[in-house]
Amino acid sequence: MALKKTFCLNHPDRPAIGICVITGQAICEECSTRYEGVNYSREGLRILQARRKAENAVRWWPDRFWLIVCTLLSPLSVLLVYFGFRALIFFMGLRS
Repeated sequence: MALKKTFCLNHPDRPAIGICVITGQAICEECSTRYEGVNYSREGLRILQARRKAENAVRWWPDRFWLIVCTLLSPLSVLLVYFGFRALIFFMGLRS
């Protein structure tokens, strides 16, 4: 069985060295970008970037939830400890 030679979508005179995993387009060496061991076309890289940006936007809130809660509560906890000790001292009769 003979293999059919494919050519680059952008450069019809150049043989394709791979296929973009996102778009499925045949791409030549000049059009191919190898990222994480996989061939991508320029359009495929843009799509990949948009997908990862969307994934990171969705994951932002749960990852930072406890950081936000602790940051907001830390001044309150300092005040509670301070006034708690003052109340303890007052009720024990140790005030000056």
